[in-house]
Amino acid sequence: MKRGSYWPGVLLVSALLLAGCAASGMKDVEKTGFLNNYSQLQPGGDDRAALVYIKPDANFKQYNKLMFERIVVLLSDSAATREIDPAMLKELTDYYQNALFNAVKDGYEIVDQPGPGVMRVRVAITELKPSSPVANTMSTIIPVGIVAAGATKAVSGDNLGTGEAGTEFEMLDAMTGERLAAAVDKRQGGKMVFRGKWEDTKDAFDFWAKRFRQRLDQTRGAK
Repeated sequence: MKRGSYWPGVLLVSALLLAGCAASGMKDVEKTGFLNNYSQLQPGGDDRAALVYIKPDANFKQYNKLMFERIVVLLSDSAATREIDPAMLKELTDYYQNALFNAVKDGYEIVDQPGPGVMRVRVAITELKPSSPVANTMSTIIPVGIVAAGATKAVSGDNLGTGEAGTEFEMLDAMTGERLAAAVDKRQGGKMVFRGKWEDTKDAFDFWAKRFRQRLDQTRGAK
């Protein structure tokens, strides 16, 4: 009787987990040194980046052009990042750059020279950690793995087998170099069976690109 009641419960839990969980924001970000000044940044609160700064008296309405610097990748000394193929790093930076371009292209002009109305955008990829498809699958399907994944997150803030990525943004007046806004954030991937090694990372890039456009529109009072 106990056996018959146990397995339907396991199947129900597995079915829910197979649907996957959305990536989540993380507040324990590191300051890598990409930004020259972190003292202005404050905790972003719910539905915002972990750390945020917006110049109080900045007139964002005057900026309708964006000049993107090439995205920088800052890797830690951990084994997870030391072994990343340089070709994959280029693929990831290209993906992020294109995601940002696609997010803003229908509302802002992308330029390659400073000038009036131009905002210079600096972006870095930080805390890059690939997901482990095998560990992720195990912790999703097997009850023992589920317990292990939960325990890992409770102790370290990490989900077993899921990927992570961090980013740092800085927006400057392209003519004067004055800082207009900055942000630091980090995201942890969702759990999904047979998920690719870098899918969590690319999802984070898509999220940040979309959020960048939303925040930019908000600061400029655009609809």
